[in-house]
Amino acid sequence: MDTDITLPQAMDQALRFLGQRFLSCYELRQKMRRKNISNELIDQVEAKMIEYDYLNDQRLADQVLAYMMKEQKYGAFFIKQKMKQRGLEAPSQIQGYDEMAAAFKVVERKFGKDVVCQSMYSDFTNELAEGRIVNESKVISALKNRGFSPAIIRAVCNELKP
Repeated sequence: MDTDITLPQAMDQALRFLGQRFLSCYELRQKMRRKNISNELIDQVEAKMIEYDYLNDQRLADQVLAYMMKEQKYGAFFIKQKMKQRGLEAPSQIQGYDEMAAAFKVVERKFGKDVVCQSMYSDFTNELAEGRIVNESKVISALKNRGFSPAIIRAVCNELKP
């Protein structure tokens, strides 16, 4: 570790990091470690940043969750994983997340309105479907990649069948 760095220099570095975006305590620690700042200095800086209310993991978790729930681009599992990567606990409000509505929004954004899922094994013709026909595997893949649960994916695909 670099012993030449003083507390004011470490504070300045932390403020530069926080000037770019809000960080969790975990993220700030990681960034400061990469700058070879000692753990002792990091502890002091973290305590000061919490005292000044520049770091507040609970507030950040609430804001991140509210944003991701409002965007409706991801499943609950994906949201929890993203928050975990940032060192945040998913607040209890995630229980109220309407994952089904979010899944339909993702399908609508990606494939358009009035989309119809066609299994690659089905034999129905285009005349039976009202709307754009999309292979079911594409819908499954799109939803799976965004962290939707298998139960939600299956329910969406069943709903989109003609």
